[in-house]
This record gives sequence, C-alpha cells and structure tokens, in this order.
Amino acid sequence: MSKSCTSKKANVKVDQQNFAELLRPDLTEIVQQGLNDYIADGVRLLLELLLQAEAQLRCGDRYGRSGDREAYRWGNEKGTGIVLGQKTEVDRPRLRNGQGEVQLDTYKAMNKAELIDEKLMASVLAGVSTRRYATTIAKELRSKGVSKSAVSRRAIAATKPTVEAFLKHRLDDRDFIVLMFDGIHVARRQMIVCVGIDMNGRKHVLGLRTGATENDIVCRDLIRDLVERGLSSQKRYLFAIDGSKALVQAIRAAFGQDVQIQRCQEHKIRDVQGYLPVKMRQTVRNKLLAAYEERWEKNAWKRLEKLRSELSQESEKAANALVEGLYETLTVNRLGVTGLLRKTLRTTNVMESTFSSVRRYMGRVTRFADESQIELWITRSILEAERHFRIIPGNRQLKKLREKLESISGSTPSNAAGRKA
Repeated sequence: MSKSCTSKKANVKVDQQNFAELLRPDLTEIVQQGLNDYIADGVRLLLELLLQAEAQLRCGDRYGRSGDREAYRWGNEKGTGIVLGQKTEVDRPRLRNGQGEVQLDTYKAMNKAELIDEKLMASVLAGVSTRRYATTIAKELRSKGVSKSAVSRRAIAATKPTVEAFLKHRLDDRDFIVLMFDGIHVARRQMIVCVGIDMNGRKHVLGLRTGATENDIVCRDLIRDLVERGLSSQKRYLFAIDGSKALVQAIRAAFGQDVQIQRCQEHKIRDVQGYLPVKMRQTVRNKLLAAYEERWEKNAWKRLEKLRSELSQESEKAANALVEGLYETLTVNRLGVTGLLRKTLRTTNVMESTFSSVRRYMGRVTRFADESQIELWITRSILEAERHFRIIPGNRQLKKLREKLESISGSTPSNAAGRKA
C-alpha cells in the first residue's frame, strides 16, 4: 500500500515538473496580468494539449507513414471548449479517414452542455438577467455563446427536465396533514400554489396552476391533479388558504363539505383595515390579534362580536369584511391547536416566504414568450426555494392534530351556524 502511494506521489511530482517546464511561468508577468486570467489561459492550453494528444493517438507522429493509423490530419480550425463555465475558443485539429470527418472524443467531452448549465442556472436564480450574463464573465477568454438569446435558450433547456419531473412526481409516498393554498401574481397572471406539510413537519411543494384569476376552474384543476398523482381524498387534512371563495368551493367539492378550513387571519386583518381610516388601523389590528390569540374559541367569539359592534358604528363595510368567512378564521382555535403550531398554521405566511423567494429569483425576468414559459420560471424558482425549507415550529403537536381531525364528525355546531355567514 505504501509503495503504491509513494509511486503515485512521485509520478505527480514528475508531471508537475513537466507542466511547469512547458508553461515556463514568469511570476512578474503573472502578478501584473492577474492570476485568474493566467489560470484561464492555462486551462485553455491544457484543452488544446488534450486535443493534440488524441490526434497523436489516432494519427501517429506528424509526417509519419504508419500504415495502421486510424485517420490522418487535415489541418486545424477554431473550435470551442468550456472553460470556467463558459465557451472559449481553442485550436482544434481536424482528422479525416476514407469515410469523412473524424470527431474527437475529447472535443465532445469539453463541450457538454451540462458543464455550463449548472453555473448558468445558479447565476440566473441569483438574479443575473440573461441580458447581463455576458458582462459577468471574463471577457479576456474570447467567450462565445453568452448572448442574451443563447443564455435564455440554455436556461430554459436546463430547466425543463426538472420541471417535467416535478409535474409528474407521485404524492402517495408521504403522509400529509396540512395543505396550504395561496396565489402569486406574475406578468398579469395568477399562479395558485399548494404546499403540503407532512407528519414530520416538513414542507413540500405539491403543485401549481396558472390562470387569469383564482377562479373555480383553475382551483379544481389543481386539486384534481394532486388527487390523480396520489393525494388521498379520504384522509383528513387541515386546509390553510388565503380566503379565496373559489378555493373553498373546490376543496369541499373534492374532499367533502365537512373539511376543516383555516382562513388566513392575517388576510382577514388586512381586509378589515382596508375599510378604516389610518388612525384606527393599528387599534383594530391589536383587537383582532387579541381575539385570535385566545385559547378557547368561545372567548375569541366574544371579543370578535364586540369588535363587530364597534366597527358597525364606524364603517359598515369594515364590519361586513370582518363577518365574511369569520368562522373559518377560528378553525385552529376550534381544533385546540396551541403554541408554536398555531402560530404557524393560523396564517399562510409559509407561502408568503416562499413567494418572496420566487420574486427574488425572478426579479430580473421581465418578459415571457407565453404562459408555459411563465409556469417554467415560477416552477423552477419555487423548487429552488423548496431547497431551503425548514421543519415547521411546533411539529410535535401534529400527531395530536391528526387525532383531532379524525375525531371530528361531519356536523357543524349549532351555535356557530349563524356565525358562518
């Protein structure tokens, strides 16, 4: 074992010496020119040496007359090789045989698209526009293939396999307990996204659909797709939504009328504040938060009914905004969810944080060819955001939540019948 290691080290030292003699570095010139440029030139030289080595292997010595050679040289021409994540010019030897041009294996290997796609996608998702990508790389490398159209085409091509795999992946291999739905506006289109929380508290992007608005057809199509890919319609879930009536109808149509829906309390607060003078908004917000933070639903209702009475004297529209769907904003209170888990599930902030990442990733994308391209970019951005998902706070209470959901009957409490309006 030690002899083998010693021989390898000796060979490496010999290679280093030969390469150093070949380059004959001038340290003063390197410092003045810049180390990165010198390394890039060295990598390009190494690529050309590899091409020449394969030509030597296939054709034999230059000007030799070997009868068993595979091909013969046919001059040189300018080619490309990927250096530091971009295409650069290299001198490529041309080979021919009796049947025509002979392709060099090393030349094929140094031009694989995968070598550039990962760096390209990382740059685009970091906020570099396709128009500016060419200016972010070293111009001294005589770079090719970095125009905005070429970058855009490669970015789309690199994205498609990931998106297609996401749209087809099965959902029956995980046990979900919470399904969150919310929408994001992009390029005058509405994207509805579903994020599932499993019994371990991990979040997963399950699906999305694009439409002009959050209409019933789009919502039903999204839910139908989730069920077809393995989401059980027989299990009990807690549905957290932003307040869309179309979503409520689609959820009840697919999972039954007695499903447990938690409307985002933060959306409700904003809806009410929108009808009030600025000077009243913070006071009303504090009262709503105090009601929602009550441990028992009964106590929360007392506070909310008192606030409704106060708002009716100030603004009838604000009072109506409070009453609309108010029963569903107290679902977590009704289910006995407390602590960190209630703080997580009482709003759709999980979705909002995801959308903020999407907006950051797409901040430089301003034009789309069609709707499919919008879906492509949003899906890729959401999947990138999913990589940074964390386990939700209070995940240890999810087992208790599952037991509570399964024990609930289809009947609605009589004292809440009037409040649901």
